[in-house]
Amino acid sequence: MAEPLALRAGISGGAGVATSQARGTRASQVIGSSIAVRGAEKRYGQFRAVDRINLDIEPGEFITLLGPSGSGKTTLLNLLAGFQSLDGGEILVDGKPVHNVPTHKRGFGMVFQSYALFPNMTVTQNVAFPLRMAGVDRATTERRVAETLEIMRLSDHANKSPSEMSGGQQQRVAIARAIVMRPKVVLMDEPLSALDRRLRESIQIEIRDLHQTIGSTILFVTHDQGEALTMSDRIAVLDAGKIVQIGRPLDIYRHPSNRFVASFVGESNLIEAEIMQKRGTTVTLKNRAGYVFDAESRDAIDVGRVTVLVRPERIAIANEPTGSSTPVTVTSAIFLGEILRIEAQMDGGDTLLIRCTDTARRPLPNVGDCLHVSWGSEDCWVLT
Repeated sequence: MAEPLALRAGISGGAGVATSQARGTRASQVIGSSIAVRGAEKRYGQFRAVDRINLDIEPGEFITLLGPSGSGKTTLLNLLAGFQSLDGGEILVDGKPVHNVPTHKRGFGMVFQSYALFPNMTVTQNVAFPLRMAGVDRATTERRVAETLEIMRLSDHANKSPSEMSGGQQQRVAIARAIVMRPKVVLMDEPLSALDRRLRESIQIEIRDLHQTIGSTILFVTHDQGEALTMSDRIAVLDAGKIVQIGRPLDIYRHPSNRFVASFVGESNLIEAEIMQKRGTTVTLKNRAGYVFDAESRDAIDVGRVTVLVRPERIAIANEPTGSSTPVTVTSAIFLGEILRIEAQMDGGDTLLIRCTDTARRPLPNVGDCLHVSWGSEDCWVLT
């Protein structure tokens, strides 16, 4: 059995900074497997839960399957885990097919929404259980468990039972148990959905740090776009059993491939507009209110009407008109602490959602107020 990885110094401190710096990097020792999904299918009668999906995952990559309920993300994870059988296609791990390999022999670590801890065992005993079942000797087991508890910041809770711990602590025990064998692949099926928002955000960072420490390939399933954007090297967005877009979080958010992705990943304004001119990748458009603006486009579209995405936080607002602005009428204004959330209507009937940082110089507008809004070509995107 391989020697345990060295702990990364300072894992419990400065997590937010460490995570942002680590995005796009890999652990110093990548132990993860490559995964190749080729034409995977899962059918229930005429319904295709997974519809000829192709997906390549690099060794040590953190990839998230993101989509609404019924999109096929959990079914795809279950096919990878071996809980369900393929109706077509194949799945390769490090180039070898795993279709006929039983779940317990695939060597994957698994974390689920339900913690599934043994209530009559201590934290140490729960984490040690996979090592005991694998016949690992006592000295190695004790060393591995101690190291894993330190990684998950559970050393002070080693002798507690699950009933003496909070939900977040129990979830960390479940993660520790999944990684104690140093698996090449870790599968996580919505493991944070039962936690409150603040705790969920904290454990997101811990999982991201964990990935950088152990170097396993992680496949994470969620319907929460915030989790996906925070944690992933890449995101695969699923809809109706198909992957509709895959890419880095930044690209998925800024350059969604279609209306579904634009609407599902983050808040969005989708504006119908007519193309007036195209210069390279920049398109000049006019919406129903007569507002003329520029947008970026990767597609060879020269004429006709298109849908343009403008993210709420990219809209600039002013009390007085400018040369590049258009008037809107406020229909709703909500104070959310550091953010003001404003809904407004354009002259042509389009509704705009605006999110801006609260400042001492920006009072909360009243319903019926007239504001002047604008955005640049880099702030909006022509959808296909």
